[in-house]
Parts: sequence; structure tokens; C-alpha cells
Amino acid sequence: MELSEIAIYDDTGTESSKDGQSKGLWKQTTLIDMFERSSSYEAGGHKTSQINQALIYMICKDNMPLSCVEKSGLKRFMSVICPRYKIPSRTTITGLMEQRYATTKAILKQKLSEINNIALTSDILTLINSTRSFIVVTAHFLNTANNCTPEHEMVTLTARRMYQAHTADYIKECFENITDEFTIEKDRILSITTDGGANMVAAVKKFLEDGKRIPCMAHLLNLIVDGATRDNASVLQIANRVKAIVTIYFKQSVNAMDDLRAEQEGQKKEGEVLTLIQSVSTRWNSCLDMLERFNTLSAIVAKILATRRNAPDMITSSELSVIRDLIILLTPFKQATEEISGDQYVTSSLAIPIANLLQKGLEEVKPFTEFGVAVQKSLLNLVIAKLEPLERHLHLAIATILDPRFKRIHFNSALAVSTAITALSKEIRLEHRRRGQLSPELRPTTTTIIPNSENSSPSLWSGHEKIMINIAAAASSLLSTSDGMPSELKQYLDQPIIPRKENPIKFWFDCRHFTPVLSDIALKYLISPASSVSSERVASAVNLAVTNNRSRLTAEHINQRVFLMSVSDKNWFN
Repeated sequence: MELSEIAIYDDTGTESSKDGQSKGLWKQTTLIDMFERSSSYEAGGHKTSQINQALIYMICKDNMPLSCVEKSGLKRFMSVICPRYKIPSRTTITGLMEQRYATTKAILKQKLSEINNIALTSDILTLINSTRSFIVVTAHFLNTANNCTPEHEMVTLTARRMYQAHTADYIKECFENITDEFTIEKDRILSITTDGGANMVAAVKKFLEDGKRIPCMAHLLNLIVDGATRDNASVLQIANRVKAIVTIYFKQSVNAMDDLRAEQEGQKKEGEVLTLIQSVSTRWNSCLDMLERFNTLSAIVAKILATRRNAPDMITSSELSVIRDLIILLTPFKQATEEISGDQYVTSSLAIPIANLLQKGLEEVKPFTEFGVAVQKSLLNLVIAKLEPLERHLHLAIATILDPRFKRIHFNSALAVSTAITALSKEIRLEHRRRGQLSPELRPTTTTIIPNSENSSPSLWSGHEKIMINIAAAASSLLSTSDGMPSELKQYLDQPIIPRKENPIKFWFDCRHFTPVLSDIALKYLISPASSVSSERVASAVNLAVTNNRSRLTAEHINQRVFLMSVSDKNWFN
């Protein structure tokens, strides 16, 4: 009898015949199958390697300490689900993680080598529990695999330790080292998005040519709101009174919180009962969340405070009116910050429309209180001072014009439009000459201007929908002049604006066979992020990775963990 024919019964509950059909309560397994299965759990075996990689994935994605492999809970869990698997030691896991980092980094470098246009973002952080500083750089590009509609992709390049003072020259040197490490040539870098720190601004200017730095709009919005609230001390006092009621009283009184829930339970289903929200001093939008929830529960809060000893005084009705004004004034800024902070969709063309809509929205709001009017005035002045210059940023202006959802309808400056179209026309002609092509005609589109009724943020985008309606009958009047304009650009600008929920990347991808030059240029400008929030998220991940009980992690291991933590499942498992 051949060794492979010797039947062994295991405890899986069935016996299998050669045709795979179950024959009884026990499964028949050949001796060779048993040897192969057993060897797969040995060091370096297929199953062991597979489980090791899954363990590394869990540690990185769930931000678990390496010491988790020594914990009794995980050991017990693995002994039940896979008794043959031996959990690696902490030292072994560290080595496996280093190998995984090297492999994934090599795959990423190969992927980036095939990308023509890459946009970067950057941020600098100092660890909360140490004095170590790191520079974070993320890369953004369009993934054009499988000839499908390109998708935005973001990858973390590095969270690199900084060993010198954060001067412009040193930051520029960091940029050079990081891009060299990933073989990203300067002529493939479209832009770098950073905050407005003088050292960052100067570093990008030294590293790339002038005009390739994009200001982080989320940072600008934060400066506007912080500035407006600082200008109005009385409003801050009201917000601090609310914070005291929420934090010092309700969040420290079990009875008060029980009363808050009990008052709602008769009116709401389980799971719908609301609680008060604490604000975080470093995030103004968390203060807005606190005020919104307090306003919603104000009647119940007033009732509870009135019936309890040693409770703080409830805010007055006039102060509550100020809070309602603040909610109306600041909600569009919160919505704008959330929308501009995405990294899976186009944001470079959102900056100018959002700036325009915030200004127009503020001009139309009519606050009920004197304090509300003062905050409105401060916000409006700061919006004009900090956001109007975005129209003069050539990259953002061209991106907006080449977004078929917006084109030129949100520009206040005719000069900014003219400058952008002149530069764009020049770029189109140069690219045609380089390719040796004539300027083609754009395929006519049947898209009509339709206001988007499914608007998730009406207080921000309602002004856009009004403009869409108003220009339907006078779209041609938007053209200033077509003299010297390439034919495909003129035809594109003459076409109707598409609905805001449409995908501009898909629009240009569908046009690539008719206007390959204009399509390629548009797709290039629409890559760059209008905020550096992706780098800030990585910076937050660094602080999460280096907790107090992990403060001795080396800079290299911190970089590896953050890199692997940010790798998408698509890149991890392919």
C-alpha cells in the first residue's frame, strides 16, 4: 500500500471519500496530508507565516503594544482556536514587523515610480511624552489601475525623527532626503500642502519653485474662528460658563446625569437618549458641538439645575440667544473644515468655492443679539483677509476652473480668472506642441444644471445651489473673452456646470479620448489636497503609538509602526 493511501481519521466529525463526499462521523486523512498539515505550523511553515502576518496586522492597525504577545489572554485565545500555533516572542515579532515594513515600503516605491504626478502634505509634531520631534510627509496621487475611473489614493511616506532646530534649511533638507529615499523626482511633485508656519513656507519655497506650496485651508479656518472668538471676550465667557456646567457639574455628578437621562427616557427610544458633550481646548469645533448639545438639552438642564442644591446657575435666556447665534454662525465653518479635510476625493477645487460661500453666507445671516453681530463682523473681516487671497493662488484657481462642478462661478476677482485662464491656455498649447497634436473638439455633453436636493450641509452649500439656478439662463455671460483660448478649453467652459455630487475625476476620465491634453492637465491639478489634515492625522497616530508605556520606542520603530498603521488594506494584502 502506498503511503499516500494510508487512511488516518481526525476529529473534524466526518469521513471523506475520494470524491469529497462525507461518509460518516470522521474525516479520512492520508498520512502525507497529516505531515504537510503539521509541518505548516512549524517555524517558517505556511500556516505559521500566515498567522504571524495577521498578528502583525492586528498589532499595527489596532495600535497594540508588542507586549500583547506575552499576555495570557491572547495566549489562551490562540490555544483554543489554533493549538498548534506557537505565538512568537516579542523579539521575533519586532523582527517580523521590520521585514513587513521593508517589503511594503519596496512595493510602495515601485508603485510610486509609475506615477507621473504626486502631491505631498507635511506637518511637524513633538511627542506629548517626550521632547522628540518628527516630520510627517504623505503622498497623494490618482490610482489608474485596471483602466477604470482613477481613484484618489493617500499613502504615508514617513514620520521621520528631526534632530536639529526646525529651520527652513533643515526642513528643506528633510524634504530632499525623504523624496530621495522614495525616488520621487522634483519634476513629479505637483505641490506640498502645509500650515502657515514661516519655517514651513520658506522650506517649501527653497525645496520647490515658488507657487508650489498650497496653504492648508483647514488651518486658515481654524485661525479665523479662533481670532473671531478672541476678539469677543464676552462670547468666550458665555462658552466658559456652559463648559463649567457641563464639565464641573454634570460630568462629575452621577445623580445629575441620571436625571438628564430619566427626563428623556419617556420621550425617546433606548439608544437615542442624549448626553452633554465636553469641549476640548485645542479644537474649536468641539466647543461648537458642546454648545449645540447644550442648546438642545437646555430646557432639561435648566429644570435639573433649579431642583438641586449647590448646582451652578443656569445661563440666562439672553445668553442662550447668543449661543444660538454662535451655532448659526460657526456651523458652516465646521462643515467647511470637515469637507476640505478629506483625502479620498477632490479638495483642491473646493477651497475657492468654500471661501466664497462662507463670505456670502456671513453677509446674509442676521444674528438676533448684539454679541452675535460682533462675532459676525469679526468672522467676515477675517474671511476676507485670510481666504480671499486663495483666488490668486494659481494652482487652486486652475483646479477650480477645471472642476466641471464649479468652473468660474465662485470667483470674486475677474483678474484672478483671467490670469488662471491665460496660464492654463499656455500650458495646453505647450503640451499640444510637445505631443505634436492639434487642439481637438470636446464631445458635447447632455448634462444640465440641476440643484442638488440631497445636500448634506445646506447651510454651507445652499448658496451654490442658488447660483446654479440663476446661471441656467445666462451661462454664456460668464465668459469674459475667448480670444486666444484653445478650442477645447472654450468648449469646456461653454458647457453646463454639472451637479455638485458628480465626480469631476470621472468627468475628465470619460473625456480623455476626445481631449487627452485637457483631461490630463485637469486630472493633474485636481490631485493636490487643499489641507494638510492627512499629515496631521498621521501626527496624531504617532502620539497614539508612543504612549507612556511605549515611550522608549526607537525613532525607526515609531516610523515603521506609523507607516504600517496607515497602509490601506488594499496595499497591505496585495
